[in-house]
Amino acid sequence: MNSKKLIIALLLLMAPIFTFAQSSFDKFEDMDDVSVVNVNKRAFDLLKKVSVSGESKEAQEYIDMVGNLDNLRVLATENASIAAKMKAEVTRYLKSSKLSELMRVKDKEGNVKIYIKEGKDADHVSELFMFVEGISKHMGGDERKPEAVIVSITGNIDLNKISELTKQMDIPGGEHLKKAKKNK
Repeated sequence: MNSKKLIIALLLLMAPIFTFAQSSFDKFEDMDDVSVVNVNKRAFDLLKKVSVSGESKEAQEYIDMVGNLDNLRVLATENASIAAKMKAEVTRYLKSSKLSELMRVKDKEGNVKIYIKEGKDADHVSELFMFVEGISKHMGGDERKPEAVIVSITGNIDLNKISELTKQMDIPGGEHLKKAKKNK
């Protein structure tokens, strides 16, 4: 009986670790100057059920890749004050998570940092976390100039294919994922 209590106590102590990524960034979702995209496992499962008969091989591969994702979350802001808060929260999150840096890019366009949590093999990760700050290029014909973007993707992520998802969603900094796979 004591071992059951010990296991339950350990699970209760570990629960905040598993929910930290969600709760630490939740506060930004309700801010007026923050754009949010949050796609959960159920949406990915529905997309996987979509029939792609007659579609290209690439379309089927894309749907298969998306079907292995659990969550995709993108938070973006043009507000410098909120961007500073996001950066501080990202720093706290990275200190407490088991993510390792995959790649860092700094140029006149901005700074991109990509972190991963190892997956089932060298080509897969269970979490891909990206923080983009100071990016100033045009996005999708839009004149927006985000100060900061946080991207968190969880699931069974194939690094060979994830850059296509970020390209399709026009996520700032996503173009660096192709380079990251080559550098891994």
